[in-house]
Amino acid sequence: MDANIKKIMDIRVKTVIRALEANHMTCRYVENKEDALKLIKEIIPSGAHTATGGSATLTECGIIDYLKANTDYADRYAATTPESRREAELKAYSAQFYLASANAVTEHGEIYQVDGNSNRISALAYGPEKVIMVVGINKIVKDLRSAVERTKRYAAPANATRFGKGCFCEKAGHCIQTSFSDEHLMCAATCGDDTICRNTLIMSRQRDNGRITVILVGESLGY
Repeated sequence: MDANIKKIMDIRVKTVIRALEANHMTCRYVENKEDALKLIKEIIPSGAHTATGGSATLTECGIIDYLKANTDYADRYAATTPESRREAELKAYSAQFYLASANAVTEHGEIYQVDGNSNRISALAYGPEKVIMVVGINKIVKDLRSAVERTKRYAAPANATRFGKGCFCEKAGHCIQTSFSDEHLMCAATCGDDTICRNTLIMSRQRDNGRITVILVGESLGY
């Protein structure tokens, strides 16, 4: 990263850390994905009951492979039937550690999530004892409007392509809605039954101080 860009980004990272901690979330900063994996190994003991939401970031960091090899991991993607997949999803709510990434993190300390199946956002909001979110600095945005724009313009089409959903944004490479007004921060247009933008979670000030840990990583990760 260019030294001048890094200096500016360091200021934004410090702003985000202060805001997240003011919202009762623990925040740790690491320089790269290797350090993120190292920190996860320090936090999560071998044999712990763990689960994850769908996350390209966790895969890039090698975290999912580590969890599968070293913990009691509720793997919904290994399920071969709808029944066994639901069983793994329900098991996640009792996890000691639930791991995910974010669609966006604002400078006001809000974490913005959009979900198609909603198992991820529901577990983030309630259930697992501890939540760990691994987030690249590419997901830092100014405010919630910027979070919506980032998610709809970039993250949703990329994730729809990753899952092969066949919905509008995968085929077109962009959201069906051309602009987002205050009245329609969710998509007001209909992009089909295969949309991955079904429910939204905005994580702000938390009741349980320290339940959520955000690991900010000083490089671009995930979508």
